[in-house]
Formats: sequence, C-alpha cells, structure tokens
Amino acid sequence: MSSSSSSSSSTENMSSAVNAFSMMMSGAKRAANSPNKGKEEEPVEKKRKIEKVEEKQDMQDDQVDDKQPPVDEPVEEKNSDNEEVDDDYEDDDDEAIPLAEALKQPGKSDAEKLAQIAKGTGPSSIWKVSGAAAKSPTAISDITSPAFDPSKFSQIKLTPSKNLPYALLALALQKIEDLKNSGQGSKKKVLVILANLFRTIIYHNPSELIHAVYLLINKLRPDYENVEVGVGDHVILKAMAQVYGRSEKHITADISNGNAADLGEAALLSRVNQPMLFAPPPLTLSKLYKELLVMSQARGKDSQKLRKDIITKCLVAAKGEEAKYIVRTLQGRLRVGILSATILQALAYAFVLTEPAKGKEKECIPDIRKEKPAPSADKIALKMIELEAATKQAFCEVPSYDKLVDCLLSGADAAELSKACSVTPGIPVKPMLAKPTKSITEVLDRFKNIKFTAEYKYDGERAQVHLWTTEAGKREIRVYSRNSEDLTEKYPDVVDAIEEMISVIDKPIKSMIIDSEAVAFDREKHKVLPFQLLSSRPRKNVVMSEIKVQVCLFPFDLIYLDGESMITKNLDTRRKVLRRRLKEIPDRIQFATARDMDSEEEIQAFFTESVEASCEGLMLKTLFENATYEPSKRSLNWLKLKKDYLSGMADSLDLVPIGAFYGKGKRTGVYGTYLLAVYDPNEGEYQSCCKVATGFTDEFLDKHYDHHKDNVIPRKRADYVVTDKMTPDVWLDATQVWEIQCADLSISPVHTGASNLIDGAGGKGVGLRFPRFIRTRDDKKPEDATTSEQLLQMYEQQFAKGGSGE
Repeated sequence: MSSSSSSSSSTENMSSAVNAFSMMMSGAKRAANSPNKGKEEEPVEKKRKIEKVEEKQDMQDDQVDDKQPPVDEPVEEKNSDNEEVDDDYEDDDDEAIPLAEALKQPGKSDAEKLAQIAKGTGPSSIWKVSGAAAKSPTAISDITSPAFDPSKFSQIKLTPSKNLPYALLALALQKIEDLKNSGQGSKKKVLVILANLFRTIIYHNPSELIHAVYLLINKLRPDYENVEVGVGDHVILKAMAQVYGRSEKHITADISNGNAADLGEAALLSRVNQPMLFAPPPLTLSKLYKELLVMSQARGKDSQKLRKDIITKCLVAAKGEEAKYIVRTLQGRLRVGILSATILQALAYAFVLTEPAKGKEKECIPDIRKEKPAPSADKIALKMIELEAATKQAFCEVPSYDKLVDCLLSGADAAELSKACSVTPGIPVKPMLAKPTKSITEVLDRFKNIKFTAEYKYDGERAQVHLWTTEAGKREIRVYSRNSEDLTEKYPDVVDAIEEMISVIDKPIKSMIIDSEAVAFDREKHKVLPFQLLSSRPRKNVVMSEIKVQVCLFPFDLIYLDGESMITKNLDTRRKVLRRRLKEIPDRIQFATARDMDSEEEIQAFFTESVEASCEGLMLKTLFENATYEPSKRSLNWLKLKKDYLSGMADSLDLVPIGAFYGKGKRTGVYGTYLLAVYDPNEGEYQSCCKVATGFTDEFLDKHYDHHKDNVIPRKRADYVVTDKMTPDVWLDATQVWEIQCADLSISPVHTGASNLIDGAGGKGVGLRFPRFIRTRDDKKPEDATTSEQLLQMYEQQFAKGGSGE
C-alpha cells in the first residue's frame, strides 16, 4: 500500500479476517467435540467410514451454501502432470466453490475470502510456530520444522551461489520416507519438508531449483517434449555389479530374501558393505540432472554402454542415502508419494516465506517472518492461499515447470503469475474432463433450470491441436494427447487436414488451440470405426503413404484464437467462434454433432442417434452458466452418458495388469487371466482389485502374451500390494493401462484396492464383480490409472444410486 489510509484499510481488513477465521475455527472445534456427533449416522449398509490419511489441502475442497451452482473438482493425480487426490468423499450433490474462483470474486474483502475458503487446515495450521520454537537454534536449522530458516541450515555444508550437493535432495527424500515408514507421515509434514527444501535452494542457488523439481517428480522435461531416461533394470544391475564388486545374482538376492525392498535399497546395502579408499567429490544436483539428460538423448549401438557408464559414475560419487534415490530415480519410482500438486503447493509456500533476490536491486529474504516490521501470520496465510491457487491454475494452463519456476524466481505474485503463465500455443493445456452419469434423469437433475447442449461422445483419442506462427514466419502445427504427450508424428494426416483447412478459410488464422477427438473413420462409407482400429496405429514415425486406418478429427471446443485465450468465455460463445472461423473438410475435419435440448425425450432420442452413429453416447455441457473451460478439472458442468453406463457401473475403470495366470483348454500356451490393480499415488503402490478373463479375443491373447513375455519380472515388485491368495503364475512389470467394465464393486477378502482407506474392514479391499476387458488405453501411463480413492468413491456411490455393494 502506498498511503497510510490504504495501510489502515488493509489492517482493518486483516483484523476482520482474523476474527472471521477465529469464529469459524471455534465453531468447527465445537462441532468436532459435540457429544451428539455421529448420532444421526446413515444405516451401515448405506455407507463406509473413511479413515482420513491426510489433511485435505486441495484447492477445490471449500464448501459454500446450497445456493452455489455445480462446480468443478480437480482431476485425481497422475504423476508428472499429475493433480492432487481429494481425501474426502463427499456426495456429488454437495456443492463447492473452487479456491481460485473464491479469491477472484469482485468486492470480496480478505475477511470474506478467508471465511469462505478456510476450514482450519490451511497454511495457518501448517506453519504455526510457538514463540519458543521460533527462537530455537535446533528448530530454525531443521528442514522438517515450520520454524526453519534456510540461512541457518547446517545439516549439510552449503555455499551460496555454488552448485548444491545432491545430498540435500536425498536428505529431504529420506525425511519424507522416514515419516511414511513410521506411520507418522502426513501431507502437512511433507509440505513443510518440500517447501523448506525449495527455500534452501532459493536462498543458496536458485538456478538449481528447476533441477530439484524435475528430480522430485521423476522427469527431465515437460511431458510434451517426450524426454525419458530410458534405462532398464538390467542396465542398472550391471552398473551396480561393477561399482560394488558384487554379482547381479547376489544383488537381486537381497531383494528376494527380504533384506532390501527394491533395487534402491539393494544399492544402499551394497554401498554400506563397500570399502572406499578415496572419497570421491560430492555429486551435485545439476551434475546428476545433466547426466540423466545425456542418458535420455543416447541413441545407437553404444547407447547402453554410455548409460551404464553414466550410472557407474553417479553411483561411485554417491554418499549415504544418495545411491538409493539415484537408482529409484533411474527406475522412475522414488516411492515416497510426492505428487505434482504437492510440489506446486510447496513451491507457493516456499516463495511466500523466502523471497528471491532480484539481481543487485534486492537481496534474498530467507524468512519473511523475521522482517521488521514482520507481516502477521494471517497475512502470510492469505498470501499463501492466493499464490497456491495461482500456481496451480498457472500450471493447468501452462504445464511447464521451467516457465512456472522462472516466473516465481522473478518475484511474481499471484496476479502477475496468472498473467505470465496463461494459455500459449505450443504448450498443451491440461484438458477439461467430464463426470460420468448413469441416467438421463440424473443429467436433468444436475442441469435443472440451466441451458445445456448435448454432443456425440466419439470413441477415439483426445487430440488438442495447436497452430502458431514462429518468429521466422513459419507455421507450426502440433497434436497433443490428454496427458500432454506430443502425438504429431502419430497423426501426420491430421496435420495435413489442418493445413488444408487453413488454406481455404475466409479469414486467416495466425494461432489457435482446438480441443477435439481423433476418430478412426471409413471415408468411403462416411462412418465412424471402432477405437481398436485406431489403437493399432504406431505412436511415432507414421508415414502418410502407409496409413491403413484413416482418421477424422471432430473439433468440439476452442481454447485459444489469434492471441486471445478463450477459456473464460462461455461454451456458447466458444462454439460459435469455432464454427464461424473454422471450416469442415468432409470425412477429415467435421464439427462434433451437437444439439441444444432440455427434455428427457430429446436426450433419449439424441442418445439413440449417437449410438446408431457408432458413438459411445453423449457429452452434456452447460452453455451459459458456469460454462467456462476449466483446464485439468473433472467438472460437474460436463457430464458423460455412455451406453455402457445405463445398465451397470456409472464409469469404467482404468486398471494396470501386474500379474498373469497361464491359460487352460483352448487358451493353453498363453496367459488366460490377468491380475489387475488400481494405483495409490499417495503411497506410490499398486493395489489388486480383480482378475479378468473375459472380453479377450484370441488375437488379443496371442498379441499380449508376446508383449508381456518381455515384461515378466522374477518376483513381486515392492510397490505391489497383493494378498497371498492372489499370487499369479507370473508377475508383470507395470507398463499398460486397460479399460475395464464391471457389474458392480464389493468388499473383497482377497483384494487390497483401497484397503488402507477403509476403516473397520479388517484389511479387506474393494474388488470388481464380473470384470470385462474393454480396450487398452495407450493414451495413459500406469500412474494415470484409476486411483484407490477413486475406486472407493465408486464403491460408495453405489449406495447413493441403490447398488448392493455386498
């Protein structure tokens, strides 16, 4: 504030905010301690009590009054680009307002914002420090303490502006893993450690922050750059054998006999027993990152040798726990449960508490709480809430940690970050997703008194098409998947069709981003073909002249056009501009078939039409109210009604094959049954939920037997949670995702899906009844599979919809 009156106003607002927050907290505590709490519970057959594993910290969690319209909730996370998993299981009819939306409401004071979004578990509770702790030399130098001051860090010797040792990252990872293994781990404590790690890097050498972030999420570059380390366990084993002077057989024996849970622990065990004549120079963050980048670019006959040599160098330089995390990084499995959304939240907190230097103009402020005059705890908390919301929104629109970290290091606040990190052609936007529904009446109930439209739901692959003009005047066209993977090489025919369209439109387009579905298509019969045909197309190096399965692109939304982001405009406007500016090319580019409607009869008739047109069903979307494009949200404003839903589960599941059983009878010689699992991103583990043996063709069984032969592993992976009753004939490495339909879900004594989330189930998990294979999801990675929390939500929703669940 530039004037005294402004400062006074700010102080009054903050004072009001404190009062509002305090009243809310005291009310919450009274409710929690009420002797009547829990007396009016629903019958036991109508619900399952969920044990909260973590404090809820998601930006979509804040409930408001019943007058609020349906809103969005975050997509449960996939690694990398992954979003935070919600720990509460609220009924779909509970209505909330996104935190980012609450902060932007015009006319709202800080007090009203705090009162609306605070629930007693926000930054205030995470960073609360008592007077004694704030002055304790032990606390302020401890990276696990909320009182931490990065300028006082002493556990590892650090020199400002010098390369930081990898030991710093390994220390933080070990602290997080210790919490997890002790059963004392919580999201709050993990956030504190990660934020303090980032603060330490911001203070000592901010240029290495991006390296730390990528190493923590097991990536080297943004997803759309398709950069992977690309090293197998056999190469890691060879390097370990060479470094530690042990045979590969003895190293793997450490795992099979229980001395080590994985190759990482086996490396640590081997290193402890290894005599060292000379201490090698410490491995630095930047050195490890750059070596991994070199490995990812290795090609040709000598590439495996180069990778092994690099791994050898890194393991020789490793000290303490570093070897364990280096090996896990190479495997792509850190096993500490760090999610992308947790990284984003920790970054926001770090940049509020530790303000980065700005060249010679301003020195780094290691701990804003020690400035004089120091900002109040509530002012810091509000700033954290605002920056967290802005950080998550920025990453949804521009999923690039490089861009995000650069903006934060420049000193950008929430408002500046939103402007700097907005939709940009060439950087894929996290797509908006839909909520499944089971009936037309459910759709009408959700959209009561709201104008909506229905579109055919095409059975293809989500394709986000970007077009822009480079500084040199060259036109670029790229195609991205729902997970930000670059699919341009897979779809040269789509690029060619876009080029043709651009050449015939009335008004030139310089830049655009369209959301669409790429669908297998018979151009002679003008008909949509099954998804399985599309999945047979190679993902890279497709040659136009060799294409056997033709594709038609069905655009349904406009995200960006000629320098302007369209995501804040309603769907009606976006669709009108899309259809006005683009032109259809028959059988190559056709707008998604859509119709505005408001009655059950109209929906039923249109639904029947869509099925007859070889589509999966309908997408139903609000046109005017709450009709903006919400990146990365699975929204209640977009609903999907699939033909499979009307007689069973409201949604299919995306599961990971982790084991196989040999077939019998006519299936002799191949795997006849597969063991499938959900993924728990919080624990970093796969939990079994069914065996599937139906839905397979003979051709599929032959093909996948050949595929999985190369993925057979000698023993169960440490991150597979499977009971002894479900031990398969062979264990498989997690490499694929399969879409599975089932009749319903039930509590199972032999499966472990979501067992860690069910209170009072005696270790039982959720299992699928009558599962059936639908298709392989080539657009998803194992970490993108249905999560254990989603599985439990689906189980509970059965009771609300009248299912048995038993």
